[in-house]
Amino acid sequence: MTVTASIEFGTSRIDYDVKYSSRRKNLSIAVHPNKKVEVLAPPGLSQEEIQGALRRKAGWVKERLDWFEQMSQLAVDREYVSGETFLYLGRQYRLKIVYGTKRSPVKLRGKFFEVALREDMPEQDRREAVRRAMWRWYRLHAQEKIKEIVGHYSTRLRIDPPEFRVKYQAKRWGSCSQGGVLNINLRIIMAPPSQIEYVVAHELCHLKHKDHSASFWELLRLIMPNYEVRKESLRRDGWRYLL
Repeated sequence: MTVTASIEFGTSRIDYDVKYSSRRKNLSIAVHPNKKVEVLAPPGLSQEEIQGALRRKAGWVKERLDWFEQMSQLAVDREYVSGETFLYLGRQYRLKIVYGTKRSPVKLRGKFFEVALREDMPEQDRREAVRRAMWRWYRLHAQEKIKEIVGHYSTRLRIDPPEFRVKYQAKRWGSCSQGGVLNINLRIIMAPPSQIEYVVAHELCHLKHKDHSASFWELLRLIMPNYEVRKESLRRDGWRYLL
């Protein structure tokens, strides 16, 4: 059985669907990319209890809805042509494709990302060649920057620097595996250093606290007193970090 309802959150209304399942023991809330909010609930849970749970999580739900709204309004399809803009460490650079050079494939020069291609490269292959070169450059520099930040905040936490991986993710900025390996989103290298530090410090704290308990946030505040400012700026600007 599915029930549709809504709650008020500030000046916004959050519509949601409730799906009851006899296999569930606890309530869960999901926000989908199509901006649908779904509540999965065990039988017998009252509408008042469900609305209470939603009101407690309304801030998070609205944050996810805003994120998917921003993503839907953005033209995601990169063209990888001269004049297109890319971010790196919070600064904006224009792509400039040069031909007939033996320099490294990608070079940051002034306000430009210069990507070198062979003059005889077929035109239909150029976009993919530029894309691959840019992704390799971002991955290399993300590895270096994140290694530095992991080392710094590991020292503050008095732990050995853990293993980490840099990989592309559409939604999550970071995660911490059960084995203690950090996964950091490649796209975060486009953000200012303060936001990169927040993501890394956040995941490092999960090595001590797996959930988002009060103890987790207290630990994060201890090593990063202004984490809330950084978290909010990433929530506000993260939609811009697209490859």
